[in-house]
Amino acid sequence: MLLTQIPEFLLEIILSPIFYFALAMIVIVVGVRYATRSKTSVGMPVVKQIRRMILDVEKEREITTPAVQSRQEKITEIFESQMTSIGLEPSADSGYVPVSYTPLARFLKERGVHDDTIGAILDGLKEVETEEDVREIIDAAADTPGVDLTGEELEKAKQLAVIEWNNVRRSKDA
Repeated sequence: MLLTQIPEFLLEIILSPIFYFALAMIVIVVGVRYATRSKTSVGMPVVKQIRRMILDVEKEREITTPAVQSRQEKITEIFESQMTSIGLEPSADSGYVPVSYTPLARFLKERGVHDDTIGAILDGLKEVETEEDVREIIDAAADTPGVDLTGEELEKAKQLAVIEWNNVRRSKDA
Protein backbone atom coordinates (compact mmCIF):
# COMPACT_ATOMS: atom_id res chain seq x y z
CA MET A 1 0.00 0.00 0.00
CA LEU A 2 2.88 2.36 0.76
CA LEU A 3 4.41 1.74 -2.64
CA THR A 4 1.27 2.96 -4.38
CA GLN A 5 0.92 6.06 -2.19
CA ILE A 6 4.43 7.45 -2.93
CA PRO A 7 3.93 7.80 -6.71
CA GLU A 8 0.48 9.32 -6.16
CA PHE A 9 1.92 11.83 -3.69
CA LEU A 10 4.73 12.80 -6.10
CA LEU A 11 2.22 13.18 -8.91
CA GLU A 12 0.08 15.49 -6.77
CA ILE A 13 3.14 17.64 -5.97
CA ILE A 14 4.22 17.86 -9.59
CA LEU A 15 0.74 18.79 -10.78
CA SER A 16 0.17 21.43 -8.10
CA PRO A 17 0.42 25.15 -9.03
CA ILE A 18 2.80 25.78 -6.11
CA PHE A 19 5.35 23.43 -7.71
CA TYR A 20 5.21 25.31 -11.02
CA PHE A 21 5.51 28.64 -9.22
CA ALA A 22 8.54 27.45 -7.23
CA LEU A 23 10.13 26.03 -10.38
CA ALA A 24 9.58 29.31 -12.25
CA MET A 25 11.10 31.30 -9.38
CA ILE A 26 14.19 29.08 -9.31
CA VAL A 27 14.66 29.48 -13.07
CA ILE A 28 14.28 33.27 -12.79
CA VAL A 29 16.73 33.55 -9.88
CA VAL A 30 19.32 31.38 -11.64
CA GLY A 31 18.86 33.34 -14.89
CA VAL A 32 19.23 36.72 -13.18
CA ARG A 33 22.27 35.49 -11.27
CA TYR A 34 23.88 34.21 -14.47
CA ALA A 35 23.12 37.40 -16.41
CA THR A 36 24.50 39.73 -13.75
CA ARG A 37 27.57 37.60 -13.10
CA SER A 38 28.61 37.35 -16.75
CA LYS A 39 28.14 41.06 -17.45
CA THR A 40 30.16 42.24 -14.48
CA SER A 41 33.04 39.85 -15.11
CA VAL A 42 33.43 40.90 -18.75
CA GLY A 43 32.81 44.65 -18.54
CA MET A 44 34.19 45.43 -15.12
CA PRO A 45 37.74 46.48 -16.04
CA VAL A 46 36.44 48.88 -18.70
CA VAL A 47 33.85 50.33 -16.32
CA LYS A 48 36.50 50.82 -13.64
CA GLN A 49 38.77 52.63 -16.10
CA ILE A 50 35.96 54.91 -17.23
CA ARG A 51 34.94 55.69 -13.63
CA ARG A 52 38.57 56.46 -12.77
CA MET A 53 38.84 58.82 -15.75
CA ILE A 54 35.57 60.57 -14.77
CA LEU A 55 36.84 60.96 -11.22
CA ASP A 56 40.08 62.47 -12.53
CA VAL A 57 38.13 64.99 -14.60
CA GLU A 58 35.84 65.91 -11.70
CA LYS A 59 38.79 66.44 -9.36
CA GLU A 60 40.66 68.35 -12.09
CA ARG A 61 43.57 65.96 -12.03
CA GLU A 62 45.59 64.78 -14.99
CA ILE A 63 43.68 62.05 -16.82
CA THR A 64 45.38 58.66 -16.85
CA THR A 65 44.62 56.97 -20.14
CA PRO A 66 44.23 53.20 -20.09
CA ALA A 67 46.94 51.08 -21.66
CA VAL A 68 45.87 49.66 -25.02
CA GLN A 69 47.54 47.55 -27.67
CA SER A 70 47.86 48.86 -31.19
CA ARG A 71 46.48 46.89 -34.09
CA GLN A 72 50.01 45.96 -35.16
CA GLU A 73 50.84 44.67 -31.67
CA LYS A 74 47.74 42.48 -31.64
CA ILE A 75 48.53 41.11 -35.11
CA THR A 76 52.11 40.43 -34.04
CA GLU A 77 50.93 38.63 -30.92
CA ILE A 78 48.60 36.40 -32.95
CA PHE A 79 51.29 35.78 -35.57
CA GLU A 80 53.90 34.84 -32.98
CA SER A 81 51.55 32.52 -31.12
CA GLN A 82 50.61 30.72 -34.34
CA MET A 83 54.27 30.42 -35.37
CA THR A 84 55.28 28.96 -32.02
CA SER A 85 52.30 26.60 -32.01
CA ILE A 86 53.58 24.95 -35.19
CA GLY A 87 57.15 24.87 -33.91
CA LEU A 88 58.66 27.82 -35.76
CA GLU A 89 60.47 30.75 -34.20
CA PRO A 90 59.25 34.14 -35.48
CA SER A 91 61.74 36.83 -36.42
CA ALA A 92 62.34 39.41 -33.72
CA ASP A 93 64.52 41.73 -35.85
CA SER A 94 61.89 44.26 -36.81
CA GLY A 95 59.61 43.98 -33.80
CA TYR A 96 56.59 42.96 -35.86
CA VAL A 97 55.52 40.64 -38.64
CA PRO A 98 58.12 40.68 -41.42
CA VAL A 99 57.12 42.18 -44.77
CA SER A 100 58.21 39.21 -46.82
CA TYR A 101 60.56 36.29 -46.98
CA THR A 102 61.53 36.71 -50.64
CA PRO A 103 65.25 36.79 -51.46
CA LEU A 104 64.99 40.48 -52.40
CA ALA A 105 63.27 41.36 -49.12
CA ARG A 106 65.84 39.43 -47.08
CA PHE A 107 68.73 41.03 -49.01
CA LEU A 108 67.37 44.53 -48.43
CA LYS A 109 66.59 43.79 -44.78
CA GLU A 110 70.17 42.62 -44.23
CA ARG A 111 71.37 45.95 -45.66
CA GLY A 112 69.29 47.90 -43.12
CA VAL A 113 66.49 49.00 -45.44
CA HIS A 114 63.31 49.83 -43.49
CA ASP A 115 60.36 47.42 -43.83
CA ASP A 116 58.07 50.15 -45.19
CA THR A 117 60.53 50.81 -48.01
CA ILE A 118 60.84 47.08 -48.73
CA GLY A 119 57.05 46.82 -48.84
CA ALA A 120 56.84 49.76 -51.24
CA ILE A 121 59.46 48.20 -53.52
CA LEU A 122 57.63 44.85 -53.56
CA ASP A 123 54.33 46.61 -54.27
CA GLY A 124 56.01 48.55 -57.07
CA LEU A 125 57.22 45.32 -58.67
CA LYS A 126 53.62 44.24 -59.08
CA GLU A 127 52.78 47.44 -60.98
CA VAL A 128 55.60 47.77 -63.53
CA GLU A 129 55.59 46.20 -66.97
CA THR A 130 59.23 46.12 -68.10
CA GLU A 131 62.52 44.97 -66.69
CA GLU A 132 63.90 48.49 -67.10
CA ASP A 133 61.13 49.82 -64.85
CA VAL A 134 62.15 47.27 -62.22
CA ARG A 135 65.74 48.52 -62.31
CA GLU A 136 64.49 52.12 -62.04
CA ILE A 137 62.51 51.25 -58.91
CA ILE A 138 65.68 49.93 -57.26
CA ASP A 139 67.62 53.01 -58.39
CA ALA A 140 64.92 55.27 -56.95
CA ALA A 141 64.95 53.31 -53.70
CA ALA A 142 68.74 53.61 -53.52
CA ASP A 143 68.36 57.41 -53.68
CA THR A 144 66.00 57.55 -50.70
CA PRO A 145 67.31 58.32 -47.20
CA GLY A 146 68.01 55.26 -45.12
CA VAL A 147 68.92 53.08 -48.09
CA ASP A 148 72.64 52.63 -48.51
CA LEU A 149 73.05 50.55 -51.67
CA THR A 150 76.02 51.23 -53.89
CA GLY A 151 78.12 49.35 -56.40
CA GLU A 152 77.85 45.58 -56.19
CA GLU A 153 75.03 45.66 -53.63
CA LEU A 154 72.95 47.86 -55.95
CA GLU A 155 73.51 45.50 -58.88
CA LYS A 156 72.66 42.48 -56.71
CA ALA A 157 69.46 44.20 -55.58
CA LYS A 158 68.54 44.89 -59.21
CA GLN A 159 69.14 41.24 -60.15
CA LEU A 160 67.04 40.01 -57.25
CA ALA A 161 64.31 42.52 -58.12
CA VAL A 162 64.21 41.29 -61.73
CA ILE A 163 63.95 37.69 -60.51
CA GLU A 164 61.17 38.68 -58.10
CA TRP A 165 59.37 40.62 -60.83
CA ASN A 166 59.50 37.59 -63.14
CA ASN A 167 58.12 35.40 -60.34
CA VAL A 168 55.27 37.86 -59.76
CA ARG A 169 54.46 37.94 -63.48
CA ARG A 170 54.48 34.14 -63.69
CA SER A 171 52.17 33.85 -60.69
CA LYS A 172 49.74 36.31 -62.31
CA ASP A 173 49.72 34.34 -65.56
CA ALA A 174 49.17 31.00 -63.84
